[in-house]
Amino acid sequence: MKALIVSADEFEDSELLFPYYRFLEEDIEIDIASSTIGPIIGKHGYRFLATISLAQVDPAAYDILILPGGKAPALLRKDVKLLALVRHFFEKGKTVAAICHGPQILASAGVLTGRKATCYREVAEELQEAGCTYRDEQVVVDDNLITSRTPADLPAFMRELMKRCRKSTGIDKKKLALIHIVKRELNLSDQEYRDILDQVTGVRSAKDLDEMAFQRLLRYFTRSKRYQINQYGLTFRQKYFIKHLLEDLRWDDQHLLNFLKKYYQKTGIDELTKAEASKVIESLKNIMKHAIKGSQADSEKQT
Repeated sequence: MKALIVSADEFEDSELLFPYYRFLEEDIEIDIASSTIGPIIGKHGYRFLATISLAQVDPAAYDILILPGGKAPALLRKDVKLLALVRHFFEKGKTVAAICHGPQILASAGVLTGRKATCYREVAEELQEAGCTYRDEQVVVDDNLITSRTPADLPAFMRELMKRCRKSTGIDKKKLALIHIVKRELNLSDQEYRDILDQVTGVRSAKDLDEMAFQRLLRYFTRSKRYQINQYGLTFRQKYFIKHLLEDLRWDDQHLLNFLKKYYQKTGIDELTKAEASKVIESLKNIMKHAIKGSQADSEKQT
């Protein structure tokens, strides 16, 4: 894993200091980039050395992009190299973390339409004009995007950012099974399947996926109309979740069919709309909770 901080003179000192030294502490490689190679000086006098220019940055070499605030974003937001870099991260679903005035760069890159984010209060209107839903919260996490408001929010900001840096232990068999269910039900050829893996996650075998890459792949499947079960929007993820709950409840196909006929007038999972599937999932989870409570009560009576 490798991270990149992009900033310039007049950055907010703590917003660069915190992530930079925290990543070093975790032994995660991190670079600082700016318009040109050389020292950059913060609002409060801290000096950092930008060891790479934006023109030299290879976007594919980095997994996380961090955009500190201060006055630096206003200087950088017109840099076409930086805007292209930001778009690459969003297209690939890589983690982007921006704080304070940092989201101004995202607004200039045109990547905030339909997204949720926060920022320094004076920038809120600008984010809304860029198509973003503004939230006045310590930290807002929307898919691959992490945003915060001020240096006072750094603990929450860093907590969410460091979650993305946990070392992979591989994905479990159920998740691998889900991926192969999607492949089979879509009739994807091996070549099509590996091309999608490569395009979305950068690997060509599901066994090489880490948790972050798996979630990226699931988002790709669930957001694309191509991967909906029916025209109303039921997704593979919902279908898999329902099947997983049925296994836990030990329901057979006939039990599920009776349930769907009674409450939804459906003859199978594939007929559910996305909204109906969400309700089914919540119902099954509640049934599971009651079953667990009942089992616990029986155990207590026996003892």
